[in-house]
Amino acid sequence: MSDSTLHIGTLASNNVNNIVNDTSKYDEYKEKVKDLEKELQTRKDTFEKMTEPLVYVCDCYQKFNVVTGMPKSTFGDSFGYAMQKEISDYMQDFYAGKVSREDLDSYFEKCCTSMRTYRTGQHQTSGTNEADNTQIVSEMYEVFAKENARAAGQANYQEGKAWNEKYYSDGHSDWTYYNSDYYYQCNDTNAALRESARKMTEKWELDGIDCDEIEANSSLTLDGGFDFNSIWNSDFRNQAGRSSLAKESTIPPENFKMFFKEQVTSFTEDNKFNGNLKITIGENKFDLKVPFQTLRTGSEGEICNVWDLMEDYYSESGDNSNIKNFLGNMSVFTRWYAYETRINDIFGDYEVSHN
Repeated sequence: MSDSTLHIGTLASNNVNNIVNDTSKYDEYKEKVKDLEKELQTRKDTFEKMTEPLVYVCDCYQKFNVVTGMPKSTFGDSFGYAMQKEISDYMQDFYAGKVSREDLDSYFEKCCTSMRTYRTGQHQTSGTNEADNTQIVSEMYEVFAKENARAAGQANYQEGKAWNEKYYSDGHSDWTYYNSDYYYQCNDTNAALRESARKMTEKWELDGIDCDEIEANSSLTLDGGFDFNSIWNSDFRNQAGRSSLAKESTIPPENFKMFFKEQVTSFTEDNKFNGNLKITIGENKFDLKVPFQTLRTGSEGEICNVWDLMEDYYSESGDNSNIKNFLGNMSVFTRWYAYETRINDIFGDYEVSHN
């Protein structure tokens, strides 16, 4: 799976929103937004209390009190698309450790303010309309939360790619990788973004927004939802066609890493071959063969449940319920299995048979 393939879902989701890729005007727009922000800042004491609509238009045209109305999506034009791309890059910097939580919070506010100023400058809103401002914060949260999940998935993918190059020195896409650190970071960052949205509504004196409802009704779901596991399934079940999580709500153990390589090199006389599974749980490391077999009766020999492969390494006396539950939901399989069963065309929760 190439890096470009990994972003197919991202581009498809953008197309759902009819976003136009015209970033050439973005720098020009940003300069106008900056000028408008300065002008609005001078009216800070009275801006929120104004009773008459205050509308600015770009360039040298005369100011006039005509509000044409907000677009269906504030990210549905070239300015919005360019801002989403900038947010995407910013979230990737966040997962690379280049951006702090405090920086992220400030950036969220900056984007909300820039979007409102731009929409005011396009005479689509007065800047004081509660419904319009709520739309801006709601859609800003939606985009930030989605780009958070995508950035977590991308960070996981790049780390897995490095593992593949380290252990196998090839560029093949016959591998999958899961690092639970990104699962927990994605959850924590989502919570932080919800807090940023709450502070924004408080600052603009708005009623609160329902982040759960925003996520549930979003159209940005062709590459998974707003959580790490659904993004992971999109990457490695739907695109790579090598692994699957049966229940996307399942919680991984902390300090857990899994790398799977199909590694079909040769067949024995009875049509058996091995994949490779590397698992780290805390200080414990396991390097296992994954027994596959091509059968005349069907494709059942080309899929394995990860817990079935691991359970002999855990005693019955220990509390391994969390590990058992997570690994029991994880399957690894061959590309041929994905082709035969079309599991890579199935999205969301999906139980598979290992018999």
